[in-house]
Order: sequence, then C-alpha cells, then structure tokens
Amino acid sequence: MFPTFTGSSRKGRNVNLSGQRTSNPFTSTSWGASSATGASKTVAHAQAERQQRQQERDRLRAAQRIQRTWRGHRVRRTVRDERRQAIDRRYEAQPVDAGQRSAEALPLVFAAFQACNVQDRHRLALVTEDLLQTDFSAFSSGVLGWDRLGKLRRVLLAALTRCDLGDEQTEVALFLRALGAIGTKTSDFKTFEQVLGEWYKVLARLCQETGLPSSIQELICSLVVAPLDVPHDLDFIKHTAYQNLVLSFLTQPGPARCSDLITRLAANIDLDRLSNYIIDLSHKLPKHDPNAVLWLIAHYIAINGAKEQRSSRLLLIKTLESLFPLCSAQIRAGFAVARPKDTGYFAESEQDGSDVLHPFVRQQLQSLVDKGAIQDLLSAFTATTGETSTSADDDASYLAGFILTLINCFPAFSEDIRMFLYVADISTAQGRIPTAKYFWNATQKTSVFSDIASSQDSTLDFLRRKPSSPAAEAVWHREWKTVLLFLESYIFVLRLMDDDDFFSTLNPHPSFSGPSSRLRLAGMSLSELKRLTQFLKHLSFTMYYNAKELLTNSPCAETPNSNRPRGDGGQASKDDSFLPPAGVDFTTLRDLATTAMKMLYERDSRRPFLPQGHWLMTSKFDMEGFLAAVVLEEQRQHELRNAEDGADSSEDDQQGWSHYAHLERLRQKNRKAARNHLLSAITPKLEILRNMPFAIPFETRVQIFRQFIQLDKQRRRGGDGDPDMWRAHMLRNGFGAQHPLGRHTARIRRGRVFEDAMKQLWELGKGLKEPIQVTFEDEFGMQEAGIDGGGVTKEFLDSVTTEAFTHTELFVTNSKNAYYPNPTLIDRIRNMRIGEPEETQRAVEQALKMYEFLGRIIGKCMYEGTLIDIVFAGFFLLKWATANDTPGGGSNSLASSSSTTAGYRANINDLRELDEELYQGMLSLKNYTGDVQTDLGLDFTITDPINSPGEPTRTIIRPLIPHGESTPVTNENRPLYISYVARHRLVRQPYPQTRAFLRGLGSVIDPSWLSMFNQLELQRLVGGDSSEIDVEDLRRNTHYNGVYQIGLDGQEHPTIQIFWEVMHELKDEERREVLKYVTSTPRAPLLGFGQLRPYFTIRDAGQDEERLPSASTCVNLLKLPQYRSKERLKKKLLYAVKSGAGFNLS
Repeated sequence: MFPTFTGSSRKGRNVNLSGQRTSNPFTSTSWGASSATGASKTVAHAQAERQQRQQERDRLRAAQRIQRTWRGHRVRRTVRDERRQAIDRRYEAQPVDAGQRSAEALPLVFAAFQACNVQDRHRLALVTEDLLQTDFSAFSSGVLGWDRLGKLRRVLLAALTRCDLGDEQTEVALFLRALGAIGTKTSDFKTFEQVLGEWYKVLARLCQETGLPSSIQELICSLVVAPLDVPHDLDFIKHTAYQNLVLSFLTQPGPARCSDLITRLAANIDLDRLSNYIIDLSHKLPKHDPNAVLWLIAHYIAINGAKEQRSSRLLLIKTLESLFPLCSAQIRAGFAVARPKDTGYFAESEQDGSDVLHPFVRQQLQSLVDKGAIQDLLSAFTATTGETSTSADDDASYLAGFILTLINCFPAFSEDIRMFLYVADISTAQGRIPTAKYFWNATQKTSVFSDIASSQDSTLDFLRRKPSSPAAEAVWHREWKTVLLFLESYIFVLRLMDDDDFFSTLNPHPSFSGPSSRLRLAGMSLSELKRLTQFLKHLSFTMYYNAKELLTNSPCAETPNSNRPRGDGGQASKDDSFLPPAGVDFTTLRDLATTAMKMLYERDSRRPFLPQGHWLMTSKFDMEGFLAAVVLEEQRQHELRNAEDGADSSEDDQQGWSHYAHLERLRQKNRKAARNHLLSAITPKLEILRNMPFAIPFETRVQIFRQFIQLDKQRRRGGDGDPDMWRAHMLRNGFGAQHPLGRHTARIRRGRVFEDAMKQLWELGKGLKEPIQVTFEDEFGMQEAGIDGGGVTKEFLDSVTTEAFTHTELFVTNSKNAYYPNPTLIDRIRNMRIGEPEETQRAVEQALKMYEFLGRIIGKCMYEGTLIDIVFAGFFLLKWATANDTPGGGSNSLASSSSTTAGYRANINDLRELDEELYQGMLSLKNYTGDVQTDLGLDFTITDPINSPGEPTRTIIRPLIPHGESTPVTNENRPLYISYVARHRLVRQPYPQTRAFLRGLGSVIDPSWLSMFNQLELQRLVGGDSSEIDVEDLRRNTHYNGVYQIGLDGQEHPTIQIFWEVMHELKDEERREVLKYVTSTPRAPLLGFGQLRPYFTIRDAGQDEERLPSASTCVNLLKLPQYRSKERLKKKLLYAVKSGAGFNLS
C-alpha cells in the first residue's frame, strides 16, 4: 500500500495547463510544489546562460593573464640569458681594462642577477673582484652613479644569504670585502640604514657555519662593528645598528662561534648604550622563542666580561632583570638540582640539567653566580652615616632583587649564593658588618616592616593599599626586596647557627669582650627577635587567612590551565588587590616568610625563649565555633579533592624523568599550585592549621585531630563511626571476612607478632583503618582466650610496636633512647652479597615494606587513639610534621631548602640529637681559626660505615654534592660543608627508610593532619601527656565492675576509697608505673583520661588480701582484691607494679 494512501482508491485527476507534453504521466507536473512556474523557469534559464557566459569570459581573461605572464617570464629569461652571455663574453675576451669591464658588466649583473643561481653568484664575484682591484674606479670616474652602490650592497647581501660556504668560500670572502669597501665609498647613508636589519641577519647566519677560515671570521668581525663606529653626525645609523644588533644578531647562536668577535665587539661597542637598548627592546623580543633571549643574555654577559671598562653593575643588573623573566623556566631547567635516586645519593652519571643549555650559554650564565660575581654585586651596596640617599636605596633594591632572581633561577647554585651572602661583609659608617645584619638594619627602617609588625589588625589593609604614585610604587618594590633578601640571608644563618650561638646573642654577657664569630655577629637580641616574629606572624597569617581577598584579580591566582612558571617576574595588574614586589610572586613571598617563621618557632618550641602564648592568634577567631567551622571546611575540601583525584601524578612514581621533561613538570606543578590556591581561598582556617598551627591552642588542635579521624571513620564505614556499631552493621548484613568493609582477621603467634602481622595484614593497605579481629596463639599453638571488642586489638598494637622497635634492626636509638630509622640498614643489605642483584633488590624491597608496614601500625595506633610507650627522636618527628609541607606546591621556591624529604630542613641542631660526636666535630670545624684547606684536607665527601654481623667494618665514600671529591673544603665554603653533612646524615642517608615509613603512616593518617603539630606535640599525640598525672581526672573517668560497681547511693566501695587515697599519696613516678601496669603506657591521654579507650576500669579480684593485684592491659583493667587497710593495698600494689607480676588476658 502506498504510504500516502488517504483512504480512497480513486485516482486523482491530472490536469496539465503548462502547454508542455510529458511522456511520463507519473513525473511531476509544472504546477507541482517542486516545479517552477513558466515565468520563473525562463528567468532561471537566463541566469544560467548569463553565468555560463561570465565563466567563459573569466576563463578567457585567466588564459590571457597566464599567457602574458609566461611571455613576460620568457622574455625576462631571454633577456637575462642575453645579459649573462654578454657578461660571459666580456670575461672570456682578451685582457682588457678591469675598470672599464666592471663598468660595463655591473649594470648587466643588476639586470640578470638571481641569488638562487650559482652561476649568477659566480658572475657577481667576477665583477666584485674587478671593483676591488680598481678601487671602484667605475664609480669614482663617473661612469656609474654612486647611487648604484646601494643596489650593489643589497645584491651582495642577497647573494650571501644563498652562498654555500663549503663550495663558495672565495665568493663569500669577495662579497664581504666588497661590503666593507662600500661602507667607505658611499654617502647614501639612508640606504645603508634601511639594509641594517638584513645586514646583521646575514652576518649572524654566516657566524653559525662551522669551519670558518680565520680570514672570513676577521671580515665578519669588521662588518659587525662597522655600523657601530660611524661618526657622531650619523647617530641615526648607530641607533638603527644597535637595535638590529640586539634583535637580529645577538639573539642568534652564531656570534659565539667566532673566536675574536666578542672581543672586537667589546672593544668597539658602547656597553651602556647597548644595555639601554636591550632594556628598551626587551618587550619586542620573541616571547615564543626563549632560546633567542638566552643567547642574547649569554652574548651580553660575554661582551661585558671582555670589555676593559665595564658598565656600572647597576645597569648590568637592570639589563639582566629585564631579560630573565622571558626565559626563567629554561634557566631553572638548565640549572636544576640533580635529583637523587631512590638511594638518596648523587651519581656521577646523573643528569643535572647541563644538557638543556648550550655549553656557551651555560658558561656565561654560571659566571653570574660565582664568588667573584656575587662579591662585585655586594660591593655595589653603599652605606653612609644616617639614612641612605634615595639613589643608594634604589641601587640596593635593584641588587637585592637581582640576587633574589639568581636564587630563584639557579636552584643548583642557590646554596652557593646564600653562602656568598653569608661570608660577605658590607661597609657602613660603623664598620664592616655581615650581610644579614646589614639587611636587618635596612629592613627595620622600611614602612613595610614597621606597619606590619606594629598591628595584626591593619596588615590586610596595608597589603591591599595601592601606591598613590609611580614614586610611591618604586618605594614599595624597593622596601619589599630589601625585606625578602634579609629573610633569605637570615634563613641561611639560622640553618648554620647552633643553640649556643643563637642564645648567646639574645642576652649577651657584658663581661665577654673577645672576638665574636660571624654567626654571632649576625644574631639578634631578644627584643629584635620579638619584633621580627611579630612581623612574620602577622604577614604569614594574613597571606594565608585572607588569600582570597589578596588574590582577587591577581596574576598569582593562576587558572589550572596556566603555564606561567612561578616566580617568573610577571608584573601585577593595576587591578590586583595585592601588588607583590617586582620579580617575586605571591606564593614565593608567602613561603619565604613562613619558612623563616617556622624555623624560629621550631627553635622556640625546642628551647623556649619567647613569652608563653607569643605565637597564639586566637583573637582573630571565634574560638567557640572554631572547631565546627574547621570541620565544615575539611568536608568541603575533601569533596573538591575527590573530584580531582588522579589529576596529578606523584613525583615518587616518576622515576627516571629526563630533564627535557622539566618544563612539563613545572606546568604540572603550576596546575597543582592553582588548585591549592583555590583550596586555600575556600578553606582559610585549614590553611592556618596546616601552615601556622601554633596560632591555635594545642588542646583545640587535638580536638580537631580526633574530629577529623571520626569524620574519616564515618566516611569509610557508611556513617557508623563507632566500631561496635559498625561491627553489628556488618554482621546484620552478612558481610564476610573478604569483603572490603568486612572484618579483618589475623592469628598472631607470641614471639613473632610483627612477622605474623605483616604477613597477614600487609595486603590491607589503607584498609588497616577498619576494625581488625586479632587472635593470639601461645608458644604451643593454642588459641588464647579473649574476645576482641577492642581490647585485644590494643594488646596487639602494643605488642607489635614493642617487638618492632626493640627486637628488630629497623630502628636504633640515640643517647637519649629516642628512636629513629636505622640509617645503615639498607646499605648493609646492599653490601652483604647475599646472591644475585635481583635477590639483593628483593631483600631491600622487603626491608622497605617492613618500614612502610610499621608506619601503618603507628598510624593505626594514632587512628584508634591507642597510646604507645615509644619515644621518637625530635628530628624524625619533624619529618612527620613537614611531610605535607611543600612550599607553594612546588620545589623551586626561594624558600625551599636543600633537603629531599618534603619540607624538612636539616640543621646542625638536629645533628646534635642524632650524633653528639659528629656535632662537636662540625662545631670545631666551624670555629677553626687556621686554614681549613691546608690543615684539614677535607673535601665535599662523607664516609659511611657499614657494620655487617661477623664481618669487619667497611666504609663507603659518598659525594655530598656532584663532583664533591674534587671540591675542597675552604674557610669560605665550610658553612656549606657543615650544612651538607647535616643534610646527608639527617635526610639522605635514611632517605629510603624514612620515605617508606612516612608513606605507610600517611596511608592511615592524612599528612596534613600531622602538620598541625610540632615535634614535641606529636610525641604527646603518640605516647600521651608527660605532665604530672591528674589523679582526680583519672578518678572521674574510671569505670567499676563487680562488687566495686557504684550503687544507687552513689558511694564508692571502701577498697576503692582506699585505692584513691593511696594514688594521691604516691609520687608521680609511682603513679606512672601504676598507669603503665594497667594501660601499658605511663602517660595520660592528651585531653585527659576521658579520652582513654577502653576506659580505665577496676574490678574486684576476691577477698583474699594476700593476693596481688593483676591487670589486663588489653582492656585497661585493674583486678584489685578487697583490701581493708591502706598500708596493705599500697604495699601489694607497688610490689605488683614493680615486679611486673600479674599480666594476663581475661
């Protein structure tokens, strides 16, 4: 059936009114919808015919153009061939007058010459040779007009662009000689000015050719300097020549190949004028081609170094500062710090970025950061009595900004630059003083320092204040640069300064009149430190807490797709809320201030010197609602992070990265930094907790930590944060032991607790956070009695940590019995020669797995609130606190230290806690008055001993820096040596062990949670409060079972009353012994005994008064017989506690 059937089978009437006949009755008629009317059809035909005629006319005209073009080309080719034949006839004839021949041949050459034609270039060479032989007599005699010399110059330049130096060296030499001769003959200087761009491009191209004869090099040198040496009345030519020299010649790699060119340029160039042209033209340089800028910088430095009378250092600095932002990422990649491998040690074959830059460029750039260059920079600082002049302040600000730029752009030399700053002195009216002290004095005079240090409430308004004029803006940038360079130099001083040096300057002894060390001269008094910490505290707090307001419209608030490298010197917009100092971005400034503040805080927390409560900033918060607000921010941040999981790759997973991929890594870090900017803007309180935790009271931070863990439990357990409720939920829903959220079980043998735990629980990974079911087996393989409602798990955690720390070689102790990872264990395994390399590698991987598992166990203890009686070394705990501390989300910050473990900064004071003997040796070296290099013969290597059981001690010599064995220790660089020794012992030697442990710890406890505490607070978090035991707090939070259960009258049992009287009478040390007897740890929980899980419980153990008390540490249970006298109870209790009797499982 037809699809258009309407229900009627009658055929429709077909009426044809068009007057046309159709042979097919089924075709469309003229009156149909798809047909045109007769009139419109006629019009359509007319249009089609008109279009066809137009196309024919176009084809005809196109054919005519083609024919005309071809005829013209054929005629021109014929004419050229005729002219070429005429030239050839003149040079094939018998010897004639060269002047006459050149006069006749030159016009023919102009008419026939094509630069791409080799024969034409040969003919041009013949004519050029005649001109040179006759000293251009064809022009001087008037046969040819002088205006023809301009055309000859253009023809010669065109020929040079096509010449092949391999086959046409003679022609090239003739053309170059002719160009030089023309410059002395012609007076058409306007034409000369017009070809200067091509002039320098051609010369730059020729310079790039390899194997240039010395004669041609000499010709090139003379032509390069010729336009720069015109008379003063032709200054317009010199102006154009300098411009093209900068844009077309010095940006190419060719000039460096000509041995004498740099020297010739230096002898004939006006260096100050060149510097000013570079500054003015820096915005015209190709931003898409940073290599061109690198070559310009390299050539400029080389010319400056070769010139006998150099330009002012200030002008040099201004010039380089105008260029560095255009290629800072490439310089950082070329001078990147060599990345240690998994071992944490340098290898001679390891790339350090040297393959990124051309050797000449690298050599010239490196000359900026050697000792002589830095000393020249510092010598430009001038100080006079009283306040310095404005011009002197300007000079100082440029120099300060340039040194900051060098530190940022040359990460491999940043430590050397800081060291040069440290050993340098600056002359003042009062004498020579250390650089750090000089800039501290200058910093105190700035309005930036005084306004921020005076009041925390006005800091935000000050940072958002816009300079009212260009002069005010210049002062703003000058003061900030002075402050930042002081912070850089003082941070380095703090890293070298031991406690004796530091505290000797707080309250100097009036009777001491002997010579002071450089470190003590750079120290500060207590009042100065108070003022400095106020400044750092107010500045850092505002930049974290008010980041959203300060980053409004700021270039530092980069979008995730931004590829602009950090610290690239990008200038701020006029609409920015905060105008950072030129050359330094928001993140770099904040990181630098935070680093200095944290170093002072760490020293104060270890050995207090500031008033109690000095670091607190509770007045800036509503503390009543602070906990709830932080929890909301953490939930919001958790949601955002989950949405972006997988977007960033871990650097630990990118082993073997090529330095060619360094720029891509920078872009990834920028994207991560942009995300961190967003997170910091929406979570200001969290940012304060993670970067300035000391601004919040410790007790509040502990509550926040426990709340974060509770939230994490609820997320993982579907809202059932309580383990008992979660277990019941799992049982009701029938989940088995293999379910991801199911109950994890382990059968643990006494005496092999750590071994069995690792075998059975390693695969859980983060799943170790969930409740686990542990069953102990005795030495006969029999299952011990006990139902794990949490108590057996506590016993398991206590046992596994005790065995791991006391019965394995994973950790060792210092002189104070504080634990830290065994730094020689991995070396010992690698040097035991246990078999094939694969076996050795498996043994190393197994040891690192043990470290990681132990980290998870410690994390599990903290996650469950289980206290353990283990004391960790302070420097090791600092690594916990700084595991999440990466400045700005990246590793190129000015504030970033030389350590390889996240944000931990190794220093000489931590070395004292590790090895007292080595610490004293470093102090002796620091204070040595003789010639270190001659007397001691040290180099930048260190000897690591390896003690294997049953074998003599062996040693391994390792470089502290690349090529350290060939770098001697001198009086000047010994501060670096001491710093690198501390870094090696504290960071690099235990690097794989520490990283594995922290990876395990971080899988259970978020590293950002640990960053809320310092090393002493973390120890309290792990092992409990070391303050005096509060008996009344323990009494309020004790539970009673059996006969001792309190009845309706609310009265305690007589034995219980006696027990608490005894506890009050005991010394604090004896109370701790009782507490450890019952709970396995001698310290109270941080927030009191109300946080102890399971609760401290007392149960009756019968009426036999001769029986000793016993305890079940797994459930914190004391089984106390019903003693009737206080004396008997005290005697029996202390006997049981001191003898260790009665430990068992219920």
